Amino acid sequence: MNVAFISTVNGRGWPGSEFLWGETAARLLLDGHSVFARCSAYFKEQKTLQKLLDSGLVYDPTLPLSSRLGKWKARLCDPFSRLKKWNPDIVVVSAGSAFDISYSRPLARYLLETKVPFVPICHFNAETFWVENSNRETMRCIYAKAAKAVFVAADNLRLTERQLAMRIPNFQVIRPPLPIQSDAPLPWPETSGKIWNFACVARWDSRWKGQDVLFEVLARPEWRERNWRLNLYGAGGEEMYLKELANFYGIADKVKFVGFVEDRARIWLENHIQVFPTRGEGGPMVLTEGMACGRVAVIADCGNAREYVEDDIDGFLAEFATPEIFAKAMERAWAKRHVWEDMGKRAHAKIALERGFDPAADLREVIIDIIGISK
Repeated sequence: MNVAFISTVNGRGWPGSEFLWGETAARLLLDGHSVFARCSAYFKEQKTLQKLLDSGLVYDPTLPLSSRLGKWKARLCDPFSRLKKWNPDIVVVSAGSAFDISYSRPLARYLLETKVPFVPICHFNAETFWVENSNRETMRCIYAKAAKAVFVAADNLRLTERQLAMRIPNFQVIRPPLPIQSDAPLPWPETSGKIWNFACVARWDSRWKGQDVLFEVLARPEWRERNWRLNLYGAGGEEMYLKELANFYGIADKVKFVGFVEDRARIWLENHIQVFPTRGEGGPMVLTEGMACGRVAVIADCGNAREYVEDDIDGFLAEFATPEIFAKAMERAWAKRHVWEDMGKRAHAKIALERGFDPAADLREVIIDIIGISK
């Protein structure tokens, strides 16, 4: 089989959206199939992509359309010429959001014109995600033509159908891979000087990840009197803004910008709880990562968070990511801080039950079935 993957994500690092197609590509290469990937040029420095290249992956690097070279190439060149020459049996589009494809006219045009079966994967949606009419019409055509549409969360499917005002005819929900599996909860961090460490592990992009909401909550008078430290892990374009915001709220002395940490387990060895007022998600892999390590989360109810978190039992759900609503969830969590370790053990036990879950195998099966039908 000739299986092609296209990623619409141009971020640095190896974002959570890339795990599903990356692991599936590795399986297909191991099986002896040919695999092509059109994805960010920034990914080449990542170990995961290097391993795929060593296994025989054909790599077509892309530059963001925001760059000068990217704009020039998009105007003068057919960005899919290499893919067409490669002659795929199927194209899998790993899309950063339910509407990413419509933001790239060349990609949308290629999919609507090609006779090759294709599968879009939706990795993100949000209640506050607004869609222009032109994008809505494009995505209606894309989803109607798709051999199958994959969503990483049933909630993303629900939102997409409402935003499109259409039933997506052929879909499957495949939750993202579990990035960490641990035989036992990681050792509980000491409460040094009776300070409780909060971890917010997310791209520094408050529009979706909600760090601004978290800062406003922690700036309230009741939180000023409490012993806590917020550790921000990740990277992103809003680092300066978030530092300014921490100063504005007078909590800069309690907020540490740690940055990107490659050894993810280290995060949970140093923190007692995860706090995540996200405004939109698909399957937040950081949630299951923390749970696998024995840490509970205070998280906004979006994406597939509710599928994993039982409120007040193995985590805390906030109905939405506004300061007033998230503050209530934070208060409930703080009141139970002395049982966070026990709750974390329950969270770990729940994720341990998922060990047989193999999303890469599920996506591989979808691909094989579609190719079999098309031939």
